[in-house]
Amino acid sequence: MTHHRASWILVLPILAAGCAGGPGHPAAEKQRSVTVQKQAPSSAAKPAAPARVRKVATPAAPKQAKKMTKPVKTSKPRQRQRSLPWRPDGISEVAHVRVRRIGVYRSLAAKHASLVLGKRDVNGTQRTFLVRETRGDWVRVFLPTRPNMSQGWVKRRSVRVYTNGYRLVVRLRSHELRLWRGDQMVAKYPVAIGTRSTPTPRGLYYIVELLKPSDPNGSYGPFSFGLSAHSNVLKRFAGGDGRVGLHGTNQPGLIGSNVSHGCIRLRNAAVRRLAKILPLGTPVYVRS
Repeated sequence: MTHHRASWILVLPILAAGCAGGPGHPAAEKQRSVTVQKQAPSSAAKPAAPARVRKVATPAAPKQAKKMTKPVKTSKPRQRQRSLPWRPDGISEVAHVRVRRIGVYRSLAAKHASLVLGKRDVNGTQRTFLVRETRGDWVRVFLPTRPNMSQGWVKRRSVRVYTNGYRLVVRLRSHELRLWRGDQMVAKYPVAIGTRSTPTPRGLYYIVELLKPSDPNGSYGPFSFGLSAHSNVLKRFAGGDGRVGLHGTNQPGLIGSNVSHGCIRLRNAAVRRLAKILPLGTPVYVRS
């Protein structure tokens, strides 16, 4: 399998959950963007013969009843299911929709789809899912919809599955983003995150789109990744549905602080590097 990265070109307004706002400065204006796609007793002297004594009968000690113990049933330990979507070697799988419209089912027993999505999203980006598991003719995937970390089942024949060696881990307390390739961490970058009132949501997400703002010196920097995460506070923002973004900034002095509306900000040089190597569907694990 080979890594797959989107390269769709389309002019559109950025819909990330705008994150240029914060205490002391106004929220960002909409920008025009382009979608990119484990011891013996010792001998002693002979003792004197004992004197004869009258024997007294002593009652026999009562026999102790044997305690009946119930056999303890032992069961085989359950094999703990891995909660993260990448293998021990760091490889994850990504599914690209190959049909015009794809049905998403709540369970394998469901007779009807609970959600239907198009091959491309509203911005024209290839519809991509992070794969949770594959079972027969079905693939369980993470969805780019609310509530955060939603999952569903799609038919195997409706997607093309690729492997991906990259993943991102964001540590909120230390304001740090870690880039992993396989089982090796290859880089660390300082980041700015959401404020106390508009926090960056913790959880397991993935990259759903890559946008290129028309102004590389603007509040979103040269590139902005749209994540499958949504703000738990802002239901709507800047004309979008409150989707959380990972993007550059025109205020590098604020990196390392809590200033955004929920998005994750990077210095522009870092976001440029990530834009060159990360494919759609790359896991993004946001933890404390």
